[in-house]
Amino acid sequence: MTALLAVLALAAAGPATPVGVGMREYRYSVYRSAVHAGRVDVNMTNFGEDAHNLRLTGPGGYRSAVSRDVAPFGGRLRFRVNLRRAGTYRLVCLKPGHAAKGMKATLRVTRRRT
Repeated sequence: MTALLAVLALAAAGPATPVGVGMREYRYSVYRSAVHAGRVDVNMTNFGEDAHNLRLTGPGGYRSAVSRDVAPFGGRLRFRVNLRRAGTYRLVCLKPGHAAKGMKATLRVTRRRT
């Protein structure tokens, strides 16, 4: 019964919103500047020559897990997060020195209209 309720809750939440993120030394290109609150699929492609990763931080002290490394020269990775609160979220690469060199971006999350 619990498993059935979990499946129904996920189905009611709707599909995840895709957000493309291009990675290069030392920047992100975010292909959608705003999304509604909920599940988000961050679809990363690494166009650079270094491996990169990603963590999101946001309102209320939100901190996502850190994504796996995305391989250089065209590596791809889908990273699913649940952004429940409206506000501005910061995307940061946690590889040594990358954030300090500017590898950061923002994503705005708005309330879902009912």
